[in-house]
Amino acid sequence: MKSAVKPIHPRRDEKSRRPMSEIARELRRLKALPLRVDDEDERPKVAAVDRPVKRLDQLEPLRLTRHRLTQLLVRPAFEQAVLSCFVRVNTNGLSSGERPEHRIAQIVGVVELALGYLVDEIPTNLALRLRYNGELAAHELNDISNVAFTLPEFQLWYDWCVNQAIQPPTISLIARKKIELYNALQSEAKALALIKQTCTLTMRPPQRGGILERHGATYPWRLQRPPEATLAVAPAPASIPQEQLQLESELDESEAA
Repeated sequence: MKSAVKPIHPRRDEKSRRPMSEIARELRRLKALPLRVDDEDERPKVAAVDRPVKRLDQLEPLRLTRHRLTQLLVRPAFEQAVLSCFVRVNTNGLSSGERPEHRIAQIVGVVELALGYLVDEIPTNLALRLRYNGELAAHELNDISNVAFTLPEFQLWYDWCVNQAIQPPTISLIARKKIELYNALQSEAKALALIKQTCTLTMRPPQRGGILERHGATYPWRLQRPPEATLAVAPAPASIPQEQLQLESELDESEAA
């Protein structure tokens, strides 16, 4: 007696497998659909380190004071360390005699001047090429302030960046510059005596002025001479008539005779 032949059933995975052509059509259909609101979270997000600064405290790590600039001046790689940093500069300069007006400026380069000058007793002819108010200008290190940025100055600078379509520095740039500044400050500095001994610059003659101006500062007011004191003049002795003098002389002669 012949045994019954069992029917051959397809495997379970072969029964549920979809044709490749159908899968391709479905993918094309999904790709043509507009982006749903629920998919906004799936968009590639900009990394936090690449976002530009928007607050004053975020820009503060890139601020260089005049004191910090003098520390970097006596160390190698000065230009590389200060590039892309920010300073608070007096746009009127110290020698103009006008009231100081400070702006936030970005360092875009370093230039050499024809004459040298002193900054905190260090002879140098280097000046910073700064960008502010839509222009580029070279300023000496003495024009840089040691005071921190103010909120109105930051708001003015940030509004100017927005109007000129200039992207402020990013968080990643700030992190990189902090490392560069740290490494530059850790390098060996030249001695001030050695710098003065080997200096061959033609120094600019110092400007005569008040005691504050001779030490790199300015008076917040216009200097005025004090009013001259009026000296009391003693009255002149009364003049003696000539006839009386002649009479006294004749009397003296007669008494002597």
